[in-house]
Amino acid sequence: MRLLSKISYYHFWLSVFVLGITGFMLFLFLRHEISREIEEQLELQTDMVAEEIHMNRPVSFPLVQVTKGDASLMVLPKAFKDTLIYDRLQKVTEGYYYFAESKKINNNYYRIKVMTTYIGWDNYSRTIVYIFLSIAGMLILLGTLVNYFISRRIWEPFLINLKRMKGYSVSSREELQLTRTDVTEFQEMNAVLTDLAARGKREYTALKEFTENASHEIQTPLSILQTRLESISQLEPNENLSRLLTDAKQAVTRLSKVNKGLLLLAKLENNAFSDKQWVSLDEVLKRNFELMEDLFEHRSLNVVHHIETKKIYISSFLMEVLVSNLLSNALSYSPSGSIISISLNDEYLEISNDGQPLSFDQSKLFTRFGKGSPGYQGNGLGLSIVRQICISHHWTIGYRYENMHIFRIAFQ
Repeated sequence: MRLLSKISYYHFWLSVFVLGITGFMLFLFLRHEISREIEEQLELQTDMVAEEIHMNRPVSFPLVQVTKGDASLMVLPKAFKDTLIYDRLQKVTEGYYYFAESKKINNNYYRIKVMTTYIGWDNYSRTIVYIFLSIAGMLILLGTLVNYFISRRIWEPFLINLKRMKGYSVSSREELQLTRTDVTEFQEMNAVLTDLAARGKREYTALKEFTENASHEIQTPLSILQTRLESISQLEPNENLSRLLTDAKQAVTRLSKVNKGLLLLAKLENNAFSDKQWVSLDEVLKRNFELMEDLFEHRSLNVVHHIETKKIYISSFLMEVLVSNLLSNALSYSPSGSIISISLNDEYLEISNDGQPLSFDQSKLFTRFGKGSPGYQGNGLGLSIVRQICISHHWTIGYRYENMHIFRIAFQ
């Protein structure tokens, strides 16, 4: 739920609660005041009847009942109650209040009872509820709408800045520009975000320069080492010397691949590949398989594939790297004479190969420098690069083992 909607939601229910309590208290207050006013009116009417009796005048007040008796009437207390009387004309039962009081007038004892009609608390309640609901509904609706639009106007700079932050990248040449606001908290937030973006950009630039410089400086001595080793290998052969040279060249080659792999990962994590275009994944798969076909045949691997047409918006270089790494992984870990399956459709790419279950925890499969087997001579970055390419393009890469190692990349 969005912030503005959440504020309006709580404002709505708070208004309902407050107005509900207020309406109930208003009903009790009106009931008390009306009852007291009716009681005072009936007491006044009783006094007027008593005055008429004292003046020996006939009592002509409506809804008045006068009972003459002995001194025992004076024991009866005052009574103010409600009752129901059947109306023969309207043929309905109506509510009445009555007040009864005993009085001694001209040495005689009287019990005077006066009554007045009222609309009934059910009708009072219904009328009050209708009026209150109308007022409360208008107040809640208008209050919620006004609160929403006022809050929306106040929060508008925040929403604009949030959108700009989503589209901002430390690799961009443009500086982060945030909308100004007169709200103190938003001003402080803008200052913090601007400073954070500036520091992130400086750190990114420094890291980028370091990575590029380190890669360049490492690659140069590696090239020199490879050249020197090639020159030494041309000298008079010697069994020990040949073995040492072979080990040294393998180490230098692996170090060169590690250097390139780490540089590629750094670029992927910083979204440095902007040369995106529509690439036919099926053609990339077929081309890479043809390049490695001799290697598959040399190990007597039977490759079964079902490849459909699929275009993806991606850097062609990254697509080549992803496919090459997955095929190389299947080639390296498949026993001789086993089966490799390649499937491609509009929803996913799946590559599976025979092999024993993993000898390590599955959570480490896509980590850097993970080792699949003791004799494997790879650089330990292939699947890490594949995973980072998938993350950069919002794909999902999964692994499962069902008598075969199955890697699936879901494009949706």
